[in-house]
Amino acid sequence: MIDAPLLDFDHYHRDELPARAMNAVGRQAAADVRDLGALALVVGDGAITYQPGGAMIDLRSGDDGAQVAVELSRRAWSDLVQEVRSAAALIFAGEVRLRRGTSEQLRRWQPALRALYAGVPIFDPQAVDLCDRDGRRLDLHRSFSLDDDAADPTHFLGRAGFLHVRGVFAPEEMARLRAEVDALQAAARPGDDRSWWAKEASGRQVVCRLIYAGLTSAYIGGLADDARMRRLVALSGFTLQPAPDRQEGDSVVIKNPGIVEGLSDLPWHQDCGLGGHPYTCPAVAIGVQLEDATPASGQLHFIAGTQGSSCHPFTAADLPRLPHVALETAAGDCTVHVTDVVHAAPPPQARGRRTLYLPYFPPRMFDAIGAGEAYNDIVRRRRHDGHVPHTDEILAGRA
Repeated sequence: MIDAPLLDFDHYHRDELPARAMNAVGRQAAADVRDLGALALVVGDGAITYQPGGAMIDLRSGDDGAQVAVELSRRAWSDLVQEVRSAAALIFAGEVRLRRGTSEQLRRWQPALRALYAGVPIFDPQAVDLCDRDGRRLDLHRSFSLDDDAADPTHFLGRAGFLHVRGVFAPEEMARLRAEVDALQAAARPGDDRSWWAKEASGRQVVCRLIYAGLTSAYIGGLADDARMRRLVALSGFTLQPAPDRQEGDSVVIKNPGIVEGLSDLPWHQDCGLGGHPYTCPAVAIGVQLEDATPASGQLHFIAGTQGSSCHPFTAADLPRLPHVALETAAGDCTVHVTDVVHAAPPPQARGRRTLYLPYFPPRMFDAIGAGEAYNDIVRRRRHDGHVPHTDEILAGRA
C-alpha cells in the first residue's frame, strides 16, 4: 500500500501548521470544532494540543487540559496528515491509544483535521452550487439517457456528484449478467477472499458483496471497456482507467433483508473514507442495476454536492437540511457517481436488489496501490470467516 514520507512532528507544528490554521479553510475548521473540547496528539516524546474556541485553532505544547488525548506512532500521524489513512482507519487498525476521551470524539475531529492538514473544506449545504447550466436549481431527481446531449449530464454529474442513466442495457444483456452473478454468488464461500458476508437474526450467514468479479467472469470483466461504459466515464471529464485487480475491482452489492450483523447495509460514507484521497480521487463508479432499486429493495441515497469535501457522518435528523436524494432505478439502468460523494444504502424492506459496480481510477492510483490490495482490506480481513463488520461493531469492540 501507500508509503508516504515520514513527517517531522515538531517541525510540522512549529513551521507549517500555524499558517494553515489561519487560512480560510483553517478558520472553517475552527468553527466546526468551536464547541468541542481540546484534542491532544501524542507522538513519541512530543505532544501538541489543538485548542478550539476562537477564530482559529490554537496550538500549544503538551497534552494538559485536553479532553481527548491520543497516542499514535509517527507513521500513523504522518499518514493522517497526508490523507494516507483517516482517523477511522487508524482506529480500526488498532493504531491509536486513547489516554483520555473516546474513539467517537476523535472521529468527530476528523473533518477539522483534514481541513487543517490537507485544505479540504468541510461540506456546507448552504454554499454548495447545485444550479443547472441556466442558473436554475438542479432537479436532483432528473434522469438521462445515452441519447441526451452530453453537456447536460456532464454538468449534472459535476455539480451533484452522481447521475442516473436510463435503459443502458437491453433485457437479454441483463439476463446474461444476472446469470453470471448468480453463478458467482452460488460459488461464494465464507473466507474465500472474494466475498463479504453478513448475518441474519437466525444466525445464518449470507453473502452481501462479491469482489474482483471481473477476474472470475470474463463477461463481467469485459464490461469496463464497453463503449457505453467509456462514454459514461467520459462525462466526468477525468482521465480514468478500469481497475479490475485492485480496490476490490468489479464488485456486486447484494442487499439482504433482516441483517443483524455485518456491513450489508452501508451507512453514509465516502469511498475514500478510510484514506487515500490524494491517490484514489477523483474516481468514478458505474453501477449497473441488476434489479429495480426502490425503497423496498434498499435503493441508493446521495447527498448531492459533497464530492471534494470533508463530511461528518450524517443521520436521519440531518437529512431535511441537506440536498438528499433517494434514486429509484430500473433493471438495465446505470448510476454514475464520483466516489467521494457521500452515499448510503439503507436496509431493504423486502427482497433486496443487486448492483454491479465498475470502478475507474486515476493513473496515479496504480502506482500507489498494488494488485490485490484495497483500502477495505483493513475491515474485510478482521475475521477469517468472511464476515465484514459494521463500523459500529468495530467501535463497540464486537469485531
